[in-house]
Formats: sequence, C-alpha cells, structure tokens
Amino acid sequence: MRHWFRQHVRHNFGTKALALGLALILYLHVFTSQEREIQLDVPLGLRSVPATLTWSGELPATARIRFRGTGMDLLKLRSHLGSAAVQVDVSEAAPGFFQRPLVPRDVSVSRDLRVSAVEIVEPRVLALRFDLQGSRRLPLTVRLSGKVAPGYILHGAAVAEPGWIVVNGPAGLLDTLQTVTSEPLDVSGLSDTVTRRLRVIVPQGYEANPPEVAVRATIEKIATRTFTGLTVHVQPSREARVKRVTPETGTVVISGPASLVESLAPDEFRVSIDARGLPPGGIYSLMASVELRRAEAAGLIAIEPVRPQSFEVEFE
Repeated sequence: MRHWFRQHVRHNFGTKALALGLALILYLHVFTSQEREIQLDVPLGLRSVPATLTWSGELPATARIRFRGTGMDLLKLRSHLGSAAVQVDVSEAAPGFFQRPLVPRDVSVSRDLRVSAVEIVEPRVLALRFDLQGSRRLPLTVRLSGKVAPGYILHGAAVAEPGWIVVNGPAGLLDTLQTVTSEPLDVSGLSDTVTRRLRVIVPQGYEANPPEVAVRATIEKIATRTFTGLTVHVQPSREARVKRVTPETGTVVISGPASLVESLAPDEFRVSIDARGLPPGGIYSLMASVELRRAEAAGLIAIEPVRPQSFEVEFE
C-alpha cells in the first residue's frame, strides 16, 4: 500500500498539485464569468405615496426575483441582499382599490453589479386599498392577563398614561373605531404595584401616537374588617308602622384592598330591610341587605351577608 502511494501519489507531487490548482482556477474563472440565473428574496416597499393618502392591506416584506448575471456578480448580490430591492411606484394611486402587476423595472440593483431582473416570481400582483389620510383621538383600553399572588388584589382598573391616543390612518375606516387597546399587562404572581411600558395596538395600516404608553396596576394585600353595631333600617308598607326590630343592629364583614378597607367608616354602610309588601299587624323573620354608600368603592369591596341571618320585625 505504501509502495502504491509513493508510486502514484507522491511521484511528481508538485506537478500534480500545480495542475490541480490550475484546473480550479480555470473552473472558477469559467463559473464566475459565464452568465447564470438565480432566484433571491429581496425587500419590497412602496415609493412616491401621495401625501394626502394612506394605504391598507397586505404588503409582503419581500418579493422573489429571478436575476441574470455573471457568476461573480450573482455571488456579490447573494452576499449583499441590500444591493437590490423592489420599489413600487404608487404616485398615481387615488382613493379606492389599487391593483398593479409587478414587473422587472420595479427592481433596482446596485450600479456596480452587472445583474438584471428577469422576472418577478412572487407576488406577481400588488393589491392595496388607498384612502384619504385621517386622524382621530380615541380612548385607550388597558387589558390585563394572569392573576396576582394569593392574598393580594388589584386596587381598581389599570391606568394608562396617556389615556387617549391619536390614531392616524384611512379616514373611511376611522369612524368604525371606538377605542384602541394596549398589549396585555401580565400581573401573574405579582404582590406589588407595577408599571410597564406597553405597545398600543391598532389595525394594520394605522399608526398610534404615541406608539407606547405607561400602564400602572395598583396591587395591594387583601384586608378584612368587621363593622358591628350598624343600625338596621326597616322600610314598611304605607299602611304599617314598625313597632319593634330585634336585634336593632347588625354586623357587616368586608374585604378588599387594604388601603380602601381601612379608609371606610361605619356611617358609609346602610343596613336595611325591605318590608314594603307586608301588611300591618304581624311579626316576621326577615333578612337584611347592606349598601355601601361610597360609589367608587362599591366594585372593589366584597361584603358578606349581614349578621345575624334574620331579624324579627313586628308591625302595628
């Protein structure tokens, strides 16, 4: 085996290596100098959009083009894709539906490359809708996702700053928009107030100003508090008069955000019994209800049923 290697490989090795090198050089020269064709994806965009118009629809980020050129220039084009792009001239667009076939003259290629566009493989047709540019100020709705840590609660709705967004886009569709939303604020497992910058979400073809907002969610520990000795108020029918209520007071247990729970006073609760449908001259066992008079706290405070479960009411 060694004898064969010395005889066939090592014998005149320099001459053989030189011949191989020359063959490779000749191959590369032929490959890079001959014309060839390749398909490449290049950026796709619009140019000369009328200042008074805006567009909507699906505009692909790239277009697939069949190029022809020398092997060397095609290699340069492949390694520097920014050297070519499709720029569609829409200067003649008017309000309404716009459709236009894509042709090789829409493709621009760097002047230092001897490469030409032969065919637009896809997309072959550009279909968009143009409309007059409009602007509208809309309220922002904040969305939340997830649940806060056990034993904690959101103190009210999340607040965005700013709370109103200017939306720019097709005037014909702006009237259908009533509000815009932000990306959801994830509060999963949180036990403290959080502020995050979130992107404003608008339909395709629209722009939001500002594009981001600061969203703040106030998270507090859940507190429980008991109010005793609350006077029970009875609403009798017109014919009846309340003679006796036993017991005369009730107990209310509430829970909610700690700061809100601690700020409430006993006189902000009204315990009452609705007896307007009962005739006079009887003794009844009735349940009481409770009303929280501070309106802004009503949706944040959980109130347990009034204790005791029933009250004895005697009418005259």
